[in-house]
Amino acid sequence: MRTKGRGSGSPIRIGVLALLFVAMRADALPAHAGLYSAALAYKKGDFTLAFRDFLALARLGQPQAQLELAYLYSLGQGARQSDIHAYAWAMLASQNGEAKGQKLARRLLPALRLAPGSRRIAGWITAPYTPAALNRTLLPTYPHAGLASNGGHPAGGGAPNVFGTRSNRACLPIRMHRDVYPWWANLRGMQDRVLVQFTLMPDGTARLPEVIFGLPERSFDAAARTSVVMSKFAHRPLRRHPIRCALDFQFVERNLSSGDYPRLQDYLWGLRKKAVKGDPAAEAIYGTVLAGLPQIQSSRRTSFLPWLVRAAQAGDPLAQYEVGASLQFGFGGCLPDEVKALRWLHLAAAQHEADAEVALAVRLLDGASDAGQIDAARKWLDQAVTQGNVAGEMYLSALLAAARQAAVRDPARALRLERKAFAHVDVDPTGYEIRAAAQAAEGHFTQAVKSEREAIGKAHALEWNLSALKRRLALYRSGKPWYGDLLDYGSPTPAKAGS
Repeated sequence: MRTKGRGSGSPIRIGVLALLFVAMRADALPAHAGLYSAALAYKKGDFTLAFRDFLALARLGQPQAQLELAYLYSLGQGARQSDIHAYAWAMLASQNGEAKGQKLARRLLPALRLAPGSRRIAGWITAPYTPAALNRTLLPTYPHAGLASNGGHPAGGGAPNVFGTRSNRACLPIRMHRDVYPWWANLRGMQDRVLVQFTLMPDGTARLPEVIFGLPERSFDAAARTSVVMSKFAHRPLRRHPIRCALDFQFVERNLSSGDYPRLQDYLWGLRKKAVKGDPAAEAIYGTVLAGLPQIQSSRRTSFLPWLVRAAQAGDPLAQYEVGASLQFGFGGCLPDEVKALRWLHLAAAQHEADAEVALAVRLLDGASDAGQIDAARKWLDQAVTQGNVAGEMYLSALLAAARQAAVRDPARALRLERKAFAHVDVDPTGYEIRAAAQAAEGHFTQAVKSEREAIGKAHALEWNLSALKRRLALYRSGKPWYGDLLDYGSPTPAKAGS
């Protein structure tokens, strides 16, 4: 579902600078951290570190890393010298398009011919990392022939919408709230496209809106979250449990045309040239821009995911998260695959990518009662919050406010985080519910009653089912706190009151 935010008046024509300030960051990055750090370690003579970094990337299918690994094995740098291992990785690099790999393999072949079975052993070494193997275990699978599943150059291909998702009909709104275009973005001529995931309740209301795909600066996050909360979906009383949905949002200023962005196509062409040459930073930015700018021709939008895959294979943490999210929900025309998604999310989180940390935490918290799972989730959320991640602040504030485990609760911190997480989404009753639970946990029941009443008032305006909110209000009035998962709207049984 594509929605267009409405602006008021005519924006100042400075759009090209506003639109490209994210993409320009590619020029500020000398190279991507993965390949760059490995190469830097080699130049410094730290062959052990270089070997470790190149090996990690080679196992993801990155051709340059595979070639460098072959050289390290052939020279005995960072690992024991091995012509068999060098030959194996050189041949694999060649299969992935690295021409120097074939040259190195030919140079090594005479030595291998002296040892029976050497070439067969070399095949065993790299068997888990061949293109075919990675297609089965790691890389997205595309049902459409136009998109290469091995992370090669995008070749176009059709998809139902810009993100290549096929939306559940139940996820399509019957009444979309549109008047959310930020005035400052309108003034600057900024446009954007974001994908929002949320929980759709049987009563046709949306909860927990979270932007999971968009330009890195996330300038339209609050507007998109507000729009989802205030929209109305079909009431399905026979559906007992909530479902997870995703909506594609466009924030487009109708008064702007391609002529207002004279440098955009030139910049994109230059960025693409760098990406084609294998610059991981350019690959990551180009893929994100293809997906995130409404000015991009629709025929080019659906080709974003293979570029992000290439950047992810080179170690870019944001690209790794975006690939993981795509595999979770079937973005970019790929088939959903939870196992592959988790591998990419863990890779991204290991590099402190905040959105990936939140995604892993949410998965741990889903129906969790085990103290170990909750503790692990809190650690992921803590790391995300230190980076200013809004979704992390939302989930962590709810956890600290009302966790069943007393050792986890920290209502004072929950209140601080809640105010940050919902500062620009005042229409969402969830923030007031978290505030009320935290105040009750501190013993401030008068304040908790006031906050819960505010939550009920806002929820009533949004046509929410008020039963759970009223139960919590009754507890606060009687001087009792409420403990449970405030964000677990799919729980089959109501949480119990604590003391």
